[in-house]
Amino acid sequence: MFGKRKVLREDLPAIDITKKPVRGLFGRKKYVHTTKKEQRQIKKTLMEKYPDRYYVDDLKEWNSISPAEMELRWIDEFEAFDAFFSD
Repeated sequence: MFGKRKVLREDLPAIDITKKPVRGLFGRKKYVHTTKKEQRQIKKTLMEKYPDRYYVDDLKEWNSISPAEMELRWIDEFEAFDAFFSD
């Protein structure tokens, strides 16, 4: 009767769409910031291909996480583990 909600997979790494590779001077590869319009287009194509992944962007939309949250996720896991065994 009711559909299942999509569950994002935690074991897969997040895809960073804030920067894109560009060919620089002497054929070197450098990364430049993408605009919000480019991020929407990239995210739309990637959501079709990888619907269960996280995306790091500066759009603050659904399925977006900040890089700071990625670095500090272990603190939340540690606090949950500590709360589980504190009884």
